[in-house]
Amino acid sequence: MEFRFVDEHDPAALRRRRLQAERTQRWQQRQKQNIETTNHQAESSRTAEFAVENVQTRPENSSLVDTREFGPDEISSGDIFITLSREDDDLGIIDTEPAYYDEESVDAYGAEEREDQTESGTPEVYAEVQADLLNGNTWSDLQHATQKFLQQYLVGIHGCGAQEHRESLAAHIEAEGTTNHHGLAELFPRSVPHTLDKHHFLESQTDSETPSLSPTQWQELFCGHTFRQFEGKPKQACRHTEHSLNTPPVISFDIDSILSFVTSPATAAHGIRFYSAPQYGQNISTDVHLTLDRVDPDPERPRLIPSRLKDVPHFIFARAEGADFITFHLFFPHLPCSRDFNRLTDEQLSRWFDDIFYPAVRQVYDVDRLQHLPASYRHALATCRAPKVEDRLLETLTYRTQLQMTYFLPPQGLQQLWDHVLAAVCQPGLQDFRDPELFMEAKGTKLLFKYPDAPFDLLAVMNNFDCKLHRVLDFSYICSDRLYIDVGKETCPMHNGVPSPEPQTYLWRRCCIRHHLGHLYDGRIPKSGQNFYHESMLRDAGGMTILTPPSSRLRRGGILYGQMYSLTKEIVDAARTFPFQNPDLRQLALDPQLRNGVQSICGKPASGKTATDRAYLASKRRCHYGLTDSKQRSFGVREEYRISLQPGLNWPEPSVPQA
Repeated sequence: MEFRFVDEHDPAALRRRRLQAERTQRWQQRQKQNIETTNHQAESSRTAEFAVENVQTRPENSSLVDTREFGPDEISSGDIFITLSREDDDLGIIDTEPAYYDEESVDAYGAEEREDQTESGTPEVYAEVQADLLNGNTWSDLQHATQKFLQQYLVGIHGCGAQEHRESLAAHIEAEGTTNHHGLAELFPRSVPHTLDKHHFLESQTDSETPSLSPTQWQELFCGHTFRQFEGKPKQACRHTEHSLNTPPVISFDIDSILSFVTSPATAAHGIRFYSAPQYGQNISTDVHLTLDRVDPDPERPRLIPSRLKDVPHFIFARAEGADFITFHLFFPHLPCSRDFNRLTDEQLSRWFDDIFYPAVRQVYDVDRLQHLPASYRHALATCRAPKVEDRLLETLTYRTQLQMTYFLPPQGLQQLWDHVLAAVCQPGLQDFRDPELFMEAKGTKLLFKYPDAPFDLLAVMNNFDCKLHRVLDFSYICSDRLYIDVGKETCPMHNGVPSPEPQTYLWRRCCIRHHLGHLYDGRIPKSGQNFYHESMLRDAGGMTILTPPSSRLRRGGILYGQMYSLTKEIVDAARTFPFQNPDLRQLALDPQLRNGVQSICGKPASGKTATDRAYLASKRRCHYGLTDSKQRSFGVREEYRISLQPGLNWPEPSVPQA
């Protein structure tokens, strides 16, 4: 894997840019001739004038600027908005699949056309297409996706401008009046006690802690209804009512995930540690936006159907020695299972280990190594459970019954081992394990692959990532056309940019996300694939996930998925376990007698009530610790895309990214 940037003096690139500029000017002249025909043509003419002016006035020493792929939607650091700041000084933020947000689908501006049809009729896009047609070589999907990716990351944030935000604020004040605008601290009566720091439930018996509020105040607290105020409307939390110092943002890049199919466990250059008794909790449980064929669960329709990886029978196979953040999962497309796959049965795991894997291991490695390995799957399972079961003295709900035990296999012999495995699965009685797919995954590597010497240099970050991986992986076994990484960009307040008592938090604005998305799709946003997540129950702040359509140029060019979110998520995200997400917590709102009756009907033990209460109090405690201890911390926003590292990936000469 090698990352190479195209030099800014490349003759072909310079010629293409010159042709693009010429075609843009000719397009503008044709539009000016028909300026009085229709309003649409008049608007197009104004757009053309703006585009040509930008082309003619951009500096020549910046190859990124010379690509002329960005337009008036981009914003500079002065347009980034900061929470608790003036309307001119606000920012937008996004999050990685924030499960704790309220989710809603995003409109596509009523776009009726498919994204993969003719590109939008802006002069820039028209010039690009025409210039490439003149060269006799239509711009490839890979080049298009690469260029879009770089524009999103290196040319600021393509959000709204400050003037648009001022106009939006004026319209909001005109519609709602001048009085119903409140800061967060003004929303609730000060007599309402804090509950997160209480390690018990507030009950009627605890008179000293129960607030003495009137029925009207209780209604306002829980329903937002204000009696005889603001025309009966609830109080509105408006960010423009609060102010803070403006802080310059800083940019950093990182690699957060690695996903790839490999042809052999010999990919691990220093060997593997295989799991002798895999646990189903280590299976892939979320949608990673990759698919694999598996046998149809309907026995009357014997065929392979495309499925999400989480729905294909699999288990965690091993970890890479020297890089325990890299795991290998084994997938079996022909293994029968239910439609919603959960885990392999003990019988299936026993067949795999006893009839396929361990016999292959014994053919490759000597007895001095074999004598330290389990004799069978059931032997390994009993061994993993022994320390937690046989030495157990007390019966407790939190007692784990199985250890995660791994055994090292050296790199010498791994390819031979895999050859024996592939031969074994073709034997009669084992063919439901045939065509196994070995999947490599590394998640949560943001901090590992940040480059401290130049965190703002995307090329340096990518090369640092490449060097680290080559120390632990043999890329000759990696399927280069099935290799994906998550590249992240974080926009954060500058350290020591403001006085220490005033930390800063950036948030994504809903309108800025829409503009940013519109730039990514050249104004033709698909009707589906985008989900907006509200941040802290605010209407106009949140995050978004983006799944590119299978037929789009972005997907064909290698961009699969994207997400934008606020890094305040880190306060409450515990390995995708978010506060109060336990579905049984809804029972806490029931009358105690009714709750006991429901549990009795459902067949839940009496201890279930205690477990639910404990889960609720644990969520409160975690939120209290995180929020209280983060008061003096600053948080930024994150943008992340899952891209395919396809062969022949060439990127333009980099420059310092704009905030």
